[in-house]
Amino acid sequence: MYAALAIFGAVLSTLVLPLPEELTLLGAGWWAQAGALPLWAAWLSAWLAIVVGDTASYLIGRGFLPGLLRTRLGKRIVSPDLRNWAEDLVRRHGFRAILIGRFLVGLRGPVYLAIGAAKYPLLRFELINGAVGMVEVALLVGLGYRFGQSANLAHEVRWIEVAVAIALAAVLVLPVLLPRLVRKHRREPTV
Repeated sequence: MYAALAIFGAVLSTLVLPLPEELTLLGAGWWAQAGALPLWAAWLSAWLAIVVGDTASYLIGRGFLPGLLRTRLGKRIVSPDLRNWAEDLVRRHGFRAILIGRFLVGLRGPVYLAIGAAKYPLLRFELINGAVGMVEVALLVGLGYRFGQSANLAHEVRWIEVAVAIALAAVLVLPVLLPRLVRKHRREPTV
């Protein structure tokens, strides 16, 4: 029970944390393989979390985004012409927008906000997103489960995790530190 709630919370937290939802789905499968809960429970809790999270993005877009975009700041961010074009595009190609949004890792939230702002029908959104999410969650949780069965591969992945952490640290820290080091080096007089 607690493991299912933890998976639900971890997947749902990707709404606000800069963490790809796909990683938490893989982790849910791995956790199920480790014996924390049955595979079907990991899948169900992860699927429910994505449905709740995507619905929240949609509803925020539907309720608050149109008002924000009518303000002076909103018109500066998204021009009225661009907004009308985007809303018309969602009305004409809503299914494709939802389908593509489900697989855009970094842009899923903004796409679902825009779909909500375009007043796309909620029931249709839920049916399409839920069905596509069902397939995605089954695939990723299943891959995580299968991945967890391989002890050798899991050991190798530990080194991949370390390499990814070092690369992320370099990408996040070097742009901050490098200009400071260059400025400091320029200020020091040469002898």
